[in-house]
Amino acid sequence: MRKITLLTLLLIASYGVFSQSTHTVEYFNWSNPNTFNLSPSPVITGYGFYSDSLSEVFDDKTFYEYNNEYYCIESWADYYYWFTQRFSYQFSDPQLYEYYYWVKDDYGMASYIASYKYLGKYYPSLIKLNFGDLSVKNNRLINDKFFAQNDKKIERFNKQLQTTKDESNNTNIEYKRRYEAPEIFKKDQFRNNKLENNSHRIEAPKTLKSPDSKYNSKNSDKTNK
Repeated sequence: MRKITLLTLLLIASYGVFSQSTHTVEYFNWSNPNTFNLSPSPVITGYGFYSDSLSEVFDDKTFYEYNNEYYCIESWADYYYWFTQRFSYQFSDPQLYEYYYWVKDDYGMASYIASYKYLGKYYPSLIKLNFGDLSVKNNRLINDKFFAQNDKKIERFNKQLQTTKDESNNTNIEYKRRYEAPEIFKKDQFRNNKLENNSHRIEAPKTLKSPDSKYNSKNSDKTNK
């Protein structure tokens, strides 16, 4: 089983970076498992105590852990949802990504990650993002400028992702949780619950609205007139 702590993984995960090339992803494939599988592996991973066991039960699927909850990683949408949960302090308004995730808005998710809402200097992935003809205010993933691809950048990236003081004080609690039954994050149930709870106010956040959201709102205004 993978018993290496996440902090240790942060220090060693970078060794495979140099053997990987960057890859361009179309924004509309953000939730596409095939796109994820064809992309270079993430630089930062989050295997937990039960990851191997869950993988054996669920057809070799990948599971990352955070706070004793296991996330099935099948796409870049899933990966960055886990990443925004695990490293929420590296983001501004991480609830925006959560919103786009539960409404399955690929443009919203991809544009959020590519923007300065991500406060880190380097990214945990080696993918460029292509938005085609769509307007994007900031696309930091248009090239590999923010990829950790040499020793100096890797060292800075590891420092960037070091746990906060509060989290490092909870290592004993984290260790005890390993002996509890793992909880699996059920994304379909999560999305259904969110939709039910927010059915009366299903409007997208004003920040980083997707093109579809703007188009629908314009049509709605014309209809009301």
